[in-house]
Amino acid sequence: MSVHSYFSLLSITRKMEPTSSQPCGSRIEDNDRTQSAFVDNAFSQASRLGIEEVDAHGLIVVDDEVNLVEDNIEWADTDINDEDEGGSTPNKAISENSSVKKPFVNQVFDDWMSAFEFYNSYALATGFGLRKSSTNSSKKTNAVNSRKFVCDREGVKKYKGKKVDDGKEKRERRAVRLDCKAKMIIKLRDEKWVVTTFDDIHSHILTSPLKRQMHRSHNRFSKSESVKTLIDCLDETQMPAARIAKAINSTNDGISGVVTPDQVASHLRKKRVNNIGQEAVLVANHLQNKRSEDPNFFFSMELDTDGTFRSMFWADARARDAYITFSDVIVFDVTYKTNRLSLPFAPFTGVNHHRQSTLFGCALLADETEETFSWLFEQWLTCMHGKAPDAIITDMDPAMKNAIGRVFPDTHHRFCSWHIHRHLLEHVAEMRDSTSKFCLDYNRWYFSKNIEDCEQLWEDLVCNYEIGDSDWLSRMWEQREHWVPAYWRNTFTAGMTSSQRSESMNAFFDGYVNSKTSLHEFLDACDRALVQRRKTEAEEDFKSKYSKASMKTNSPLEEEAGIFYTRNMFNIFQDELRDSSGCWHDQLSKDGAVEEYLVGLRNDVKSRWCRVFYYDSDGMTFKCDCAKFEREGILCKHIFRIMDMKQLKKVPDHYMLKRWSIQAMYQVGGTISTRPQVGSSVNPFERWCLISRWQRLVDGPGRDEKVFKRMTEFCDILFAEEEQKQKENEVTLEASEIPIVGSEVYSNFAVSQIAEITIRDPPVAKTKGRPKNPTRLKSGLETSISEPKKRTCQSCGGKGHYKSTCKNKSQVLLIGAASVLL
Repeated sequence: MSVHSYFSLLSITRKMEPTSSQPCGSRIEDNDRTQSAFVDNAFSQASRLGIEEVDAHGLIVVDDEVNLVEDNIEWADTDINDEDEGGSTPNKAISENSSVKKPFVNQVFDDWMSAFEFYNSYALATGFGLRKSSTNSSKKTNAVNSRKFVCDREGVKKYKGKKVDDGKEKRERRAVRLDCKAKMIIKLRDEKWVVTTFDDIHSHILTSPLKRQMHRSHNRFSKSESVKTLIDCLDETQMPAARIAKAINSTNDGISGVVTPDQVASHLRKKRVNNIGQEAVLVANHLQNKRSEDPNFFFSMELDTDGTFRSMFWADARARDAYITFSDVIVFDVTYKTNRLSLPFAPFTGVNHHRQSTLFGCALLADETEETFSWLFEQWLTCMHGKAPDAIITDMDPAMKNAIGRVFPDTHHRFCSWHIHRHLLEHVAEMRDSTSKFCLDYNRWYFSKNIEDCEQLWEDLVCNYEIGDSDWLSRMWEQREHWVPAYWRNTFTAGMTSSQRSESMNAFFDGYVNSKTSLHEFLDACDRALVQRRKTEAEEDFKSKYSKASMKTNSPLEEEAGIFYTRNMFNIFQDELRDSSGCWHDQLSKDGAVEEYLVGLRNDVKSRWCRVFYYDSDGMTFKCDCAKFEREGILCKHIFRIMDMKQLKKVPDHYMLKRWSIQAMYQVGGTISTRPQVGSSVNPFERWCLISRWQRLVDGPGRDEKVFKRMTEFCDILFAEEEQKQKENEVTLEASEIPIVGSEVYSNFAVSQIAEITIRDPPVAKTKGRPKNPTRLKSGLETSISEPKKRTCQSCGGKGHYKSTCKNKSQVLLIGAASVLL
């Protein structure tokens, strides 16, 4: 049921019932000014209803019966007041019956709950609340044979002494226990509950009718199933308790009761507490349901020998399908720990054809050890049919580095440049001054354009600044192929150098989860966040497909790119093409079919110009020192300048990457059609590509009756040819040799075995990172970042105070006066 349905369900109407006006007398016993207005109101209503006696609390007194002066209420829906334990609501009973009888000794009830409801109805009409106090049990049968119900003001508050928090004394709460003696005791006799004691003496002022609903025993509106369901529904949107209470209370006029933020928070807290110990089972059920809805949904769980949940990985069919096209580079990060058990959240993030972040898969890990990372990457290969990413960007964690080298041996592994720069500032003090000679020499080495220059400049750096083998920079040089740009100039990374996309994906989840989120709530939040993310991608698809690019030049290259590229990628292409008009070029050499040019902005120094090589012999090939096409998959302004000089009318096809095209998500880039040899076996990834193509055909054109008929006939022809081939070769396939058709989904337990496996919740993860109270000394960089800047006094030049509060102000004035005299 939707949120709007619940709001409609909770709408309550109120109307006044016509009454006859009759003369009557009245007697007011209490002259307390604080209740005079209420008594006057009770008197006027009693006059209209023909009531003869009204006491000081606004109660109608007629022969030990108590009638509440209240307008009649018509309920829009009887389900609103259904209680968990049965019985009608006292409010509704009072509305329907003009009187509520007073309990008495030897009164008999069929069950103890009926006795409590009867007493609670009387309490509501009288003006106090109830509390279930204590029970007595039989020594023989251990069954409860006595129950005691007391006024909610019973007892005396115990003073526990002063409470101090952070050096401040906490204020004591106001006392609500006023030593009230009102009570009712019932005992079990012959399977009936009999009232043995009833005291109706209160030591406090009774509550006025307009505030009686605020007693806990009477405020049952928040405990109704419809309200609980609505609270759960609104909580899924990460709405705070105060806003949930405000939204629910806005649907009624307060007659049925109100919901307070504390009641909302209490319900949510109880729900989370009830799920403790069952979170892993709920997660397994959630993943099983996703798999039943989507046959291509993949998940895997890692359990300890005793069934304790450790880690899990999951990816849906849409993510697996996107990975076919965008598997060239992924970002992996595990710094996000927003869940109740502090399990690191590890998303596999890629870049789609709009240059947006896209999610390929998610994982929750028990720890950050090499074994856990290896298990995760192996599940990734299983999910993606053995296809490893071409490049992966992570932080500098050594356990992660070793796991990637073991599971993805052919994948280019790059360290995040942001983490490198942060560690560089921490370990190399000279880098904190951007104008120092060391910083200038370091940048010239770091941004060298080729490996040969990089190694030569490094030797000069070591020699000039005496960098030893034990220095941090020297240790990082040994891992230079993971972070130095010269070693990555020919590796496609979609323009990424850091794990910022993964961290931005984590930030995207911030609106859906928090530190109190349970595991199954975390999965629900991930699903909602993923749906929202894909809506953003669909919007970009719509804007790219159903709009026409605006041209800024008369170049035929721009017109072709406007049709081919997505909106965001065309803007990048267009900027590079426009900047090429501001470039100059010099021809350095020409050796047969190879030409070398020096290209750069006309106002820039030639030392910053780039060399462009043009090869005419092998299908018109360009290569630039800036390596923009190799790293980002889009041509640079330097190559566009040479193309314009060559008067090219069309960009060569091999420079128009399909991964940036509008149709990138609607076609598989030749994986099936470009097989190396006809007789080789089909690997799982190629089979998955064929399934993906066929699924797109079924979901798209296959909905048309004619296309569907052609597809069916084509399948029949293929099956007939295969049967004929088997008959000719007389080959009989054994049952064990029949290939699996469809998605190969692996998990640690089968769907039918879920009820037979005991899954235990994991403990709170002890992940890597600095403790709350670190014991090591902070570096100067950390201290400067963490400590707030202190104000400077204009009088004495001291820190931490103003000129007006300067304690040395008088001394400064004396020194100034003395200097004037001298």
